[in-house]
This record gives sequence, C-alpha cells and structure tokens, in this order.
Amino acid sequence: MEILLIMAVFIGLMYFMMVVPQKKRAEQQRKMLDSLEPGSRVLLNSGIFGTIRARGEQQLVIELAPGVEVTVLKQTVVRTANPDEEEFEYADDQIAAAPVDSFVADSLEQAPATPVEGELTTGEDAPTGAAQTEPAEQPSDTIYQPGDNAIYQPGSNEVSATDDAGERPQER
Repeated sequence: MEILLIMAVFIGLMYFMMVVPQKKRAEQQRKMLDSLEPGSRVLLNSGIFGTIRARGEQQLVIELAPGVEVTVLKQTVVRTANPDEEEFEYADDQIAAAPVDSFVADSLEQAPATPVEGELTTGEDAPTGAAQTEPAEQPSDTIYQPGDNAIYQPGSNEVSATDDAGERPQER
C-alpha cells in the first residue's frame, strides 16, 4: 500500500512539474498570437525578422524587406521583436527606381545563327548524308558469372575480375 501511495505522489509531482508549465507556455503563445496586429515586427522560428502586413485565421502575410512578402502559419511566430534587437532598418523609399520587370535588350548576347565548327547538330539542321562514326570503345567481351568478384584499382579505368577460385573469367 505504501508503494502505491509513493507512486501516486510521484506521478502527481511529475504532472505539476511538466504538464502545468507547458500549458502556461501554450496559453502565453496563444495570447501573443491573438494580440498581433498588422504593422507589428515579429521574429519567426527560422530567425527571420518581419513586419505583419495582413492577418488571417491561420496565416499571416509577413513583409521581410520592402516588396518581399511571404505567407506563414501563425505558429511560426516566436515572439514580437524588440526595436533594440534589430541592427538594420528598412524604409519604403529604398525600393529600386527601375521596375522589376524592365527588359534591357543590350545586356543579352545573341546566339550564333550558324553552328560552330565541330559542334554536334541534330534534327533538321543536321547536314544530310552525315558520316556515321564507330563508337570509340567497344563493350567488353568478358563474361561475368554470378559470384564473380570485380576489383577496381584506383588510378586505372579498368576493373579486374576474378571468380571465387581467384582465376580470370572466360573470354568469348
């Protein structure tokens, strides 16, 4: 009977030491998430600072830098950011003067109209009657049997093979 009493006290102590603080932290996190408003600076669990632009039931739109917005789950917010933690400030007037999708034709290099000598051509551009060349290397005529041991020697492009008895395999 004493052992059951000691176990009950131990389980109760574990409950109050582990579960109650966890519930308090979860409640604090929920209150913090409910208090977030657009314009608040927050720290995400990835270590990224951002400003809340829009808030939904499960998601937030966070502006990371001027013009750079991401959609994240509310649970990714660790806490609100303190102004003294941040080393950099971004102003909305720092956005580049040129539009993002502007096109500068001079910066692109034109592709050559004709193939370069030695370049492989296929399809419709290939010259008719092109000479067929033999493959540079023929496949090996060595027959490998199940149980053969192949040994690769570094510095060599060849693999030596021996069977279980240590002899070379048969050649065709």
